[in-house]
Amino acid sequence: MKKFCSSVLSGVRLGAATLSAILTGAASSETVSVSSLADLEAPSETLNTTGQKPTYQNRTVDGVVQVNTKDATFAVSIDFNAGASTDNGVIWESGGATIGTSVSYNQAGKTLSVYHSSNGGNALGVVTHNLTEAQISGGDVEVVWAYDASEIEWELFVNGASSGTTAETTAVASLNNWSGGNAAGLGIFGGNFAAGKGDNTNLEAIANLGTTGAINLTTGLQFWAGKDAQFIAVPEPSSIALLGLASLFAMRRQRR
Repeated sequence: MKKFCSSVLSGVRLGAATLSAILTGAASSETVSVSSLADLEAPSETLNTTGQKPTYQNRTVDGVVQVNTKDATFAVSIDFNAGASTDNGVIWESGGATIGTSVSYNQAGKTLSVYHSSNGGNALGVVTHNLTEAQISGGDVEVVWAYDASEIEWELFVNGASSGTTAETTAVASLNNWSGGNAAGLGIFGGNFAAGKGDNTNLEAIANLGTTGAINLTTGLQFWAGKDAQFIAVPEPSSIALLGLASLFAMRRQRR
């Protein structure tokens, strides 16, 4: 009973601290384990049109101040098109080559990549997913990129499965900032520069997404400020049934 009461009281203290942070505009980051985006509840912001967007630098969104230095989760559904374009078509980007993040699709390479540039443009983190033929031809694909401020890295999820995290490709340590002051863009190259090369210059062969893919603008680009989504695997019903049978078998053996 004491352990139960202690747990309840701890939960109350945590809730009060979180409420206080929200009321003072200093809501902190948190990692949230989810089985689907619905577990994150309503997004902090949704964009339903493509084009140039305001930078995220130093913005306060949903009570989270300086969102570009806090945990963040973005999600969008995209219908990728097969083809031979070697351009890196921008799905989303914010900031620039010095400090910023870009998400792009290379049609010829059949790759989906997240680039994170910081530390004077010299630190570059990259994670790439190789799209399957089924993902390219099968209609909308759910693409999620989630930022962990404590680790200074993005993790890429495709249809709920992790493709890995951004790993530095240069010797200079990354700094905790995922958006510089340059404009953001959804479906287009929003500013003068975009992260992706690691030497304070543009992502190579950068272009608008164009006809290489179609962003689902009904659901739009969803943004959860201060939340780092981590997808957890949900066992198939058959797997749960097997686990149940195994447990039952073990119990019968113990009884003997």
